[in-house]
Amino acid sequence: MSERVLIASMMRDRSAFDKIAKHLDGNDLTEQAKVIIEHIGEYYGRDPQAMLVQPDLLVRSITRSLSNPKHHGLFQELVTSIVALEASPANVVEDFIAVKRDAVGAKLATLLASNKGQKEILPVLEQYREWASKEDLGSRDAIIYNQVPVLSIVSKRNAPGEVIRVLPRALNERLDGGLLRGHHVIVFARPEVGKTTFLVNSVRGFLQQGLRVLYCGNEDPMDDIVMRCVGSLADMTKYEILDGPDRAQEQAIAAGYDRLTLAALSPGSPQEIERLAQEYKPDVILVDQLRNLGVGKEENFTRKLEVAAAGMRNVGQRQRALVISVTQAGDSASGKSVLDMGDVDSSNTGIPAQCDVLIGIGMSAEDERIGRRVLSLPKNKAGGNHSPVPISVDFTKFRIRSE
Repeated sequence: MSERVLIASMMRDRSAFDKIAKHLDGNDLTEQAKVIIEHIGEYYGRDPQAMLVQPDLLVRSITRSLSNPKHHGLFQELVTSIVALEASPANVVEDFIAVKRDAVGAKLATLLASNKGQKEILPVLEQYREWASKEDLGSRDAIIYNQVPVLSIVSKRNAPGEVIRVLPRALNERLDGGLLRGHHVIVFARPEVGKTTFLVNSVRGFLQQGLRVLYCGNEDPMDDIVMRCVGSLADMTKYEILDGPDRAQEQAIAAGYDRLTLAALSPGSPQEIERLAQEYKPDVILVDQLRNLGVGKEENFTRKLEVAAAGMRNVGQRQRALVISVTQAGDSASGKSVLDMGDVDSSNTGIPAQCDVLIGIGMSAEDERIGRRVLSLPKNKAGGNHSPVPISVDFTKFRIRSE
């Protein structure tokens, strides 16, 4: 494996650095690579929230440590060439495991062929067994909680802005007053039932609380999402916005529009969303939709959904943000008001396992006729109340209210 590709992966993805760095053998690296990797480690060490390395900051850190100015240009060129390389961190980690396994296997074969004694062979044999059984290198170290004062947890939960209220009000009551940062909510429904309207209405509620929102979309054109958000915030229809864009802008800003960041993904990934969260520091992240996210080389669609859902759950926990992700309901949800876990499309076990709250949006023929939808709560770890919530939907202004 090229050491430059290895370094590129560690710069591009903190988890790749965390997995690979502790297994590197300095004897296999050039002196320049050792310097760069050392500074990558220091970069991540200074900022526990950093998910990738900014090349210019890395170069400045390296050059400040060099006593000979003649070496500055060398490392500048080296880092620039490394950044330009194509590197898939997940695949590099897998290849690293294979390379280490082959190297230890070759060393073991040499010892056996040389009739070395058990004292030399057994440690290498144990290493080979370890690498032969590895499928992953694990992730960053766990954060340990031991004898945490109960008062600190209570105080943290009661701190201003810690509990995040959701709309509509009846749903918030089912959630025992709101959700916490790090919670993952998954919303599912059939096409054209109101998933995006639910998200847009939720955006309005979050902005009303003074929160920062990151809306990541890979399904609908982002111009459409912007119009819907402005309509909900300004309490105006699309045609009213077209007739009075300045008034719409003014009213939307008064409702918190300046705290909303929208990102058009194509299709995006949990890692890309985490980098955006790192930059914009949102309190709430909305993902529309999970099924479109890229998750490496995973080919099984059910498994892909589960990996995407798990990825977004981890992003929320690491970035201390409430995450609301959207996915589809299967054919079994057609014509139903109240949905259950079995109605989640393609992954009715794995998807629910990766969220704290699962919200289904159901619609019968009668519901459609009168403009009603029903919010189901087949999973509700936040409040424990699973009773459905009938809602009225105004699709002209993308607003929802409890009946």
